[in-house]
Amino acid sequence: MKKTKKLVALLLCMTMILSLAACGKGEKDVNKDITPTVAPTKAAGDDKGQEKTVEPDVPAGRRDASTPRSAANANNPLVISTLTLDGKFTPFFGTSEPDRKIYDSTQITLIYNNESAEPVAGVNEPTAAWDFKMTTNDDQSKSTYKFWIKNGIQFSDGHVLNADDVLFNLYVFLDPKYDGSSTLYSMNIEGLKAYQAQILDESSAEAKLAEFTEAANKKVDAALAGNGEAVVTDKLWELVKESVTADNNDLVKGQYTPEKLGLVGPEDFLTSAPQSIILYYTSSCIGRDLITYKNGAYVIDEATGLTVDKMSTYTEEDYINASVKCIKETINAAEFDEAFGYTTVDDAKAFFAGEEKSVYLEANKGTVKSISGISKGKEVCSDGVERETVTVVLNGVDPKAIWNFTFEVAPMHYYAGQARHDAANGVDNFGVDFSSAEFMFGLKEFNGLPMGAGPYKMTDAKNSENPTSDQFYDNGICYFVANDYFLLGAPKVKYLRYKTINAGSELDSVLTGDVHYSDPKASATTINKITSDSAYSHLNYVLVDNLGYGYIGINAELIPDLNVRRALMSAMDTALTLGAYPGGLAQVIHRPVSQVSWAYPEGCTAMYPFDETGAASKEYFLKAGYKETADGKLLAPDGSKPSFKFTIPSSADDHPAGQVFLKTQEVLEKLGVEVIIDVDQNLLSKINEGVISVWAAAWVATIDPDMFQVYYSDPSKNQATSPKASGLYYLFENGTAEEKEILVRLNELIEQGRSTLNVDERKPIYSEALDKAMEIAVELPTYQRKNMFVYNKSIIDPTSLTPADKTTPYRSPIYALWDISLLDK
Repeated sequence: MKKTKKLVALLLCMTMILSLAACGKGEKDVNKDITPTVAPTKAAGDDKGQEKTVEPDVPAGRRDASTPRSAANANNPLVISTLTLDGKFTPFFGTSEPDRKIYDSTQITLIYNNESAEPVAGVNEPTAAWDFKMTTNDDQSKSTYKFWIKNGIQFSDGHVLNADDVLFNLYVFLDPKYDGSSTLYSMNIEGLKAYQAQILDESSAEAKLAEFTEAANKKVDAALAGNGEAVVTDKLWELVKESVTADNNDLVKGQYTPEKLGLVGPEDFLTSAPQSIILYYTSSCIGRDLITYKNGAYVIDEATGLTVDKMSTYTEEDYINASVKCIKETINAAEFDEAFGYTTVDDAKAFFAGEEKSVYLEANKGTVKSISGISKGKEVCSDGVERETVTVVLNGVDPKAIWNFTFEVAPMHYYAGQARHDAANGVDNFGVDFSSAEFMFGLKEFNGLPMGAGPYKMTDAKNSENPTSDQFYDNGICYFVANDYFLLGAPKVKYLRYKTINAGSELDSVLTGDVHYSDPKASATTINKITSDSAYSHLNYVLVDNLGYGYIGINAELIPDLNVRRALMSAMDTALTLGAYPGGLAQVIHRPVSQVSWAYPEGCTAMYPFDETGAASKEYFLKAGYKETADGKLLAPDGSKPSFKFTIPSSADDHPAGQVFLKTQEVLEKLGVEVIIDVDQNLLSKINEGVISVWAAAWVATIDPDMFQVYYSDPSKNQATSPKASGLYYLFENGTAEEKEILVRLNELIEQGRSTLNVDERKPIYSEALDKAMEIAVELPTYQRKNMFVYNKSIIDPTSLTPADKTTPYRSPIYALWDISLLDK
């Protein structure tokens, strides 16, 4: 049901569019002084059922359950705000960021990232891995990731975490029936395709999978043509109804009126007939007047099966059904996708391909019992300690792959059951029932009850040991108690709560004491209140760079001359974007990557400095063949008046780039060049359609700076939409010799950046690549704003928060949740 354009664009417009060492590394400090842990489950190298004493890989001087807490830490809860929760508090199936905060409190990951976005593991990190190593073979056909698993680390119930737990999580994520949000399956792991297709010859696996897709495509295409199986047709319309229902929910939640859809309705629509909005929306999408408002009265098409006199009695479901009925009478599912911006046809094909695959896998289950590229072992490290290892071999080289190993290591015995745990051997049994919908359903039964080796564990308002899911998450609050087994030390604060609040109430919630820590939108107003208003004197704030950044884009297919694009950029004063974020809440950036990334070139400056006189722009225009008239104005090469359309999704006064566009308009007007500023609420979808010449938007950056998706211009290797929107695919095939030379080099650099796992080797590659991206002049970075965290400094000890120099987009002030301390009154 993936929404691709129509309503999502409409809804979005209402907001801003915006080295790695081996096992023997000397810094590892294995504590020799604490009491050894007797493992309830096997330690490295144990036989099944045999108990063995191991030295836990924990920091020296680690706090344990015997370490006394202060009065405040022992008795008072730390309360952190969260937005609405979906209740999927599991690393397997959680999707929302608020839900992730909940289950993250109960988990540790295999590896983690430091404040500079570098992968880390070690005794002093909240990771299951003691160390790890990434290597590639000489011809770069294989890359190997090896992880040494810590000894003696315990889950919150006392069971010891080991390599089999790591393998269990991997095999869940890589199972054909897995339908959660993890993308581990996207890695090109040796033997994965053979395992997922249950075919011994991996080279034939893709062909087998293609058979399922082909069969499903034929079924769905036949249904669209009107001669398919009834079950397929029914599935298509089932998906259509799901999509219409989703649109209805968004429209009702957003309190949409007909006027917002460009239609006519009564002034009291939101009180008289708000549930009919989906019928209006359907009308606009299929081109039929299913409902209109004329001369003060409603008119409803009888094809809907509804009548005007009963409008107030109809439910949302009635209007949804009427919409679907008229859609079925007017268009087919493929035409629905085009009109409404959904992917129901593709979803149906994927569904029936899955059915075809399930039948085959059930018949061939057991042919391939394991993934050849994933193995476990054990070895004695240079410190003389034996540890288990987990090794993953990938085909080729993928620098981003390391971040797939930041997954939470959830306990097999808890999520899969003790029987599966006891049967697992890490060779051909991993605690996962292969391709079993029933097994996956069983995992989802734990969605409301997270458990792991993290700093906190579930409880309830009465501090029960075994709460139900309804007791754990009750009345908008998730209740936690300290996990004293936590590898980095028993948390200082015994009780933790996450409390749901409404978006926009973050500051007030901290002010009133409802919560102690929150993350309001950064604004000068909020800062002034905290710093100047005595009512807020008990609050403090922390500012951190946002990971994403704003930019101005230019479509090179619509503005094909390189010098013209450079002329436009030379007339853009990106510093004006800072007006939307006064008080130092944003900074100008000069390369198309987040400035907090290790890839951002230190000391870089603007490639096209703003020239208010217009002289720099004129020089570029003249290079492009423009002609200067006697009065100093410019004419396009064909003798016409130059004119460009700049598009933003909201008014210039409301958008960060609005003042930039107005200033550019002023500068270029001196040269006789017209700039038309257009406001288009459907900007986002039109950008991807490649029909917008110049626009302003914002990127959400990822932890790895890989530029392939946005800047790799060879359409035979990249099918992403971004290079189409910027015209790079067009330039690759139709650009000038200079442009093609830039793009060929840029593509080479992008490939080089993906061919090594060494950050020090990648830095100079990306420095040049980012320069090349600027040379082609399709994206002008504008600003990077700040995020804000606010806390009650009379409750939380400020010195227990992450130090300022360690607080980055990759580590928040409460990253080390276990070290947060409350102040005694």
